[in-house]
Amino acid sequence: MPQTDYSSWLTKQQAAEAIGVSTKTIEKLADEKKIQQVYWKRPETGARAAMYHPEDVARIRKKRNPDAEAFVVPSDTMAQLEPQAPSVDGFVQALVKAIDRASQNSEKQGGVRIAERLFLTYSEASDYSGLPQRHIRRLVSEEKLEALRTGAGWRIRRTDLEKL
Repeated sequence: MPQTDYSSWLTKQQAAEAIGVSTKTIEKLADEKKIQQVYWKRPETGARAAMYHPEDVARIRKKRNPDAEAFVVPSDTMAQLEPQAPSVDGFVQALVKAIDRASQNSEKQGGVRIAERLFLTYSEASDYSGLPQRHIRRLVSEEKLEALRTGAGWRIRRTDLEKL
């Protein structure tokens, strides 16, 4: 008996995108026998995949979106949407803005770099040491790392982190 070729049928993801629903909805439609589903073993990879009949998918798409027409972007709009190659001046201006923003953020934090601060928050200690915050918290709770409780949260001495 010759085997049917299901290579023109749609995968679950393709069917979901064509109809405009989730893959779970496609599974539900197949369970309710509203869409024909077969399991096909791909000859190239041997992988087994659920495939859906393209005519059933088209019928359900039309039923769910009867008035939907294809949207075509006018050609004059497309010219405006095409990205322009960045100029060197534009790149330099963007770089200067980024540096300004970084320096403003630094000033908001007291103007002192993390490497120069005496006490660090858990987040800053994690950034400074490269250790996860969870590990630093565990070290503090096991009293292997000293921390001070302040009104603004816990602070860890930078020199204690360097001793680890």
